Amino acid sequence: MQVQPTDFDVIVSGAGPAGTACALFLARSGHNVLVLEKDQFPRDKVCADNKTWKCLDIVKELGLWAEFERLPKRQIDGVRVTSPSGNEMYTPLHREDVRVKGPWFNVRRYHFDFMLAKACKKEKNIAFKEQCEVVRPLFDSKKPLQVIGVEFKNAQGRTEHAYARVVVGADGSTSPIAQAVGVSPRVKGRYALNTRAYFENVHGVHNQCELYYLKGVCPGYFWIFPVDEKTCNVGVGMRMEDIERQGVSLDEKLKELLLSPAFKERFCNARQVTPLKQWGLSVLGQRRKCAGSGWVLVGDAGTFAMTFSGEGCGPGMRSGKIAAQSLHTALQKKDVSEKSLRLYEENLWRVLEPEVKGFRWLEFLLLHEGVFDWVIKKASKNKELIELSSRMQNDYTLARRLSSPATLLKLLLT
Repeated sequence: MQVQPTDFDVIVSGAGPAGTACALFLARSGHNVLVLEKDQFPRDKVCADNKTWKCLDIVKELGLWAEFERLPKRQIDGVRVTSPSGNEMYTPLHREDVRVKGPWFNVRRYHFDFMLAKACKKEKNIAFKEQCEVVRPLFDSKKPLQVIGVEFKNAQGRTEHAYARVVVGADGSTSPIAQAVGVSPRVKGRYALNTRAYFENVHGVHNQCELYYLKGVCPGYFWIFPVDEKTCNVGVGMRMEDIERQGVSLDEKLKELLLSPAFKERFCNARQVTPLKQWGLSVLGQRRKCAGSGWVLVGDAGTFAMTFSGEGCGPGMRSGKIAAQSLHTALQKKDVSEKSLRLYEENLWRVLEPEVKGFRWLEFLLLHEGVFDWVIKKASKNKELIELSSRMQNDYTLARRLSSPATLLKLLLT
């Protein structure tokens, strides 16, 4: 698509799941979109690789399910959570949800993001530029708070400017867009650092995501997520303040865990097939600003990863979809002021607020290891609570019921 920079309705900075979803929805609504991505596809993106229904539903809505089915992946039927004292609870995906939606899948971001990038490249309304790193947003000299475009380094290393009516910051947890508009993606108390590598031949792997909330790591966790028939994504994430307080190297912490009595046998014949890689992100907490005059934030740039699990792809794609819908309305009205784009915040938080309230109890558990141990031990033996936990995998707002008097009574009587 050959166009001049001034022809764009929207510039999307970053071509991860949030940015590409936003671009695709906008393009299919008739808007001209420029997507700028600092890397070249296919490229690796450090992540735990889990794709829940929040992600898969949007893949289907975008008409990409046939492409998704061809990707290397691993079916996921449930989640196993282990508390700091070793109590385990397995939660299968709810049978009715699976009947309607199918299972979850784990798939490497290397494959998943490439699929989304190729979809963008096929859209006549999207100009997709790789190896173009956004440096900063451009502001209107007459209206200092109004974003009117971006400055970026092109594939040859030269500085270019591109202009649009709206800029979407989909550039992750180090977003230069978010930083420049005064909304840092690094939120104190909610920022975690993670490290992971891929391993082959891990023993005892099933069609499930394994989350281990270990002593000294919790509220972070160690994970084992199979991504195909022989490979697992293995990693550990911790809050930054816990890393600093303990003076630990996260890479060394992961190596230590793999040699620990709890996991040594499972990894005795395993082979690490990629280097360790790190990334950071802030998980969802209280409502924060994610829109202003001529700009919005989606995905990790807006700190929308889920609190309990750190899941990012599904929430990111959902925020991209909601942003696209809200921007479509604003662009039709020819009004991209902060007041107009606040529609995105309102629409997004209408969805997020009930989930945030639901996750407060789970967050309390993670911060109080003794209570967490007790709840997991009790809940793992109660069929009604396992059923509730299964239903929560599709409706996070149900987490509020875990703190209800009726639920607490069930726990006491189990």
